[in-house]
Amino acid sequence: MRSAGRSATLGLADAGIITDHASEPSRYLTDGVDLYRYLGAIPSAMGQMIGLENCRSLDVTLWPIVELRNRRLRTVTPAAGK
Repeated sequence: MRSAGRSATLGLADAGIITDHASEPSRYLTDGVDLYRYLGAIPSAMGQMIGLENCRSLDVTLWPIVELRNRRLRTVTPAAGK
């Protein structure tokens, strides 16, 4: 499934997926196995949904914020100057 996510920093902040040392949410997340890129947030009947792209398979999926919290994703900080 491909989906064009619109940028919404509120979605990541609400999900608790923000970097410890910056006010801007990280654009990349990991569960320790896969790397995901944040695409945006959209409202839905199920609540706010977060779009994530799997950086390996390039699959795009939508996740309810509650499920993202349960996955225990953590942010990935790019190296300086990248």
